[in-house]
Amino acid sequence: HALNEWDSKYSGGVNWRQKIDTQKGAVLATELKNNSCKLAKWTAQALLAGAQQLKLGYVSRVTPTNPYEHVVLGTQSFKPKDLAQQINLSINNIWGIVKMICELLLSKADGKYVLLKDPNKAIVRLYKVPLNTFEEEEEGNPAEDDEENEDKDDSENEISPIAAVNGPEIVK
Repeated sequence: HALNEWDSKYSGGVNWRQKIDTQKGAVLATELKNNSCKLAKWTAQALLAGAQQLKLGYVSRVTPTNPYEHVVLGTQSFKPKDLAQQINLSINNIWGIVKMICELLLSKADGKYVLLKDPNKAIVRLYKVPLNTFEEEEEGNPAEDDEENEDKDDSENEISPIAAVNGPEIVK
């Protein structure tokens, strides 16, 4: 996985190019503060997959104005269990969340669902969507399809949450 340096002049963070060799811990601590969810996700994925090692790469733009050229400043390897302890990620909590989501989905009727985390709140919402959602059309003229969809009632396309998970409780 790769952590991307953001221009430290604007973020008030650590300049990776100056600190990566001598203070990797400070760089990681800053990333844990700013991207804790990303690091927790990667660590949880490694734990659930049974991986023996997780490697993080520190990537920066060659120049701040060029979004196309990057350089790897350094890498760091971790044992997923050790990194989980370092970032206070509970393995039991990870499996508890997986179990809760599975139980929630098993309690619902057959269909297609989307699980989305609210970006501004500690809440995850489950949406039931039409079966053909996210499927590409293989045949037909897109212009004809657009005309057909204009005649349909817009209320059919509205999707509202059927459940929300806020911490340990499920809101229905």
